[in-house]
Amino acid sequence: MNSIISSFTAIIMAALTFLGLVATPYDEPIDKINGGDPYIIEDESGCYYTFTTGGGIDIFQIESFDTINVTRQKTIFWAGEHGTDGDIWAPEIHKFGDRWYIVATAKFKPDAVPAGKMPYIIFNKNNDNGDYYRYSFVLESKTEDIFGEYEFKGIIAPDGLSNLDGTYLQKDGKLYFVCAAYMKVAYQSIYICEMENPYTLKTDKRGKHIIQKLSSPIYQWEKNGWDVNEGPAVLYKGDSIFIVYSASGYSSGKYCMGMLSYDGGNIMKKSSWDKSPVRVSYHNPIKEIYSAGHCSFIHRDNGEIYMVYHANKTQDFAESPRLTYIKKVEFAFGKPILM
Repeated sequence: MNSIISSFTAIIMAALTFLGLVATPYDEPIDKINGGDPYIIEDESGCYYTFTTGGGIDIFQIESFDTINVTRQKTIFWAGEHGTDGDIWAPEIHKFGDRWYIVATAKFKPDAVPAGKMPYIIFNKNNDNGDYYRYSFVLESKTEDIFGEYEFKGIIAPDGLSNLDGTYLQKDGKLYFVCAAYMKVAYQSIYICEMENPYTLKTDKRGKHIIQKLSSPIYQWEKNGWDVNEGPAVLYKGDSIFIVYSASGYSSGKYCMGMLSYDGGNIMKKSSWDKSPVRVSYHNPIKEIYSAGHCSFIHRDNGEIYMVYHANKTQDFAESPRLTYIKKVEFAFGKPILM
């Protein structure tokens, strides 16, 4: 009975907050200048923040997880290094053992990497679209110092697919890579892949990567502007796992988030994941929050979970930059209430 009451209370409070009848500390962006594809991690050594700059990867140490008061900053990677040609997108900061790992996306020079596969089209060498050479890549810290030196560990290309927005998922002591892979230029689907370590995909006896497509754009709310499932983020709650992803074109004015839910079974089977038929984020004109997307999650030691995401102040993408917001995640009937 208490869980039912708590669920109804969470739903009512979420509705009142959305309607602007209840104010929260998180109605305004915590970063009022930047914020595309934001990521925040809280560690015993401090809180760290990064976001898309396009020209490199910057790490910012901040005073707390919910405020962007920068105490230290360092650029750890520049476009042009290791065959990259720009479009350094969606960096994430992870820690495994005593090493830090940065996973990000880059467009690479055609002579630095092979052209990526796109299952729905045949590669034409005369087509110089950068999506063919867009891959996730990983940096590993050489010491336990997040601001120390990093080693480029290489690209991640599940079954040779060009991809972006890579992240990690952990389950039963195993590590998985989740990303958005291109089906054709600008058309992306969500994939999961088994890993040997944070920079190496696992292969079967035939030497093939162990991968599974989990979601493609099938609903209209995923197809505004162009067909998109991208920016996967992993949320854990008890034995349940959720992958929250972004849908529709980022500049369409209808960018939003969708969700996949896992409650048991083989995590590498699509049938183990339930796809929400409705989007899980909405414009909030009252609070001037539009096109919320590309989130990540902070799982705090006290059990609280916060969603970090970017959004615009106007529905017209060209009229306002993407800014970083944060929101405490509540749950109702076992599902997260995001927006």
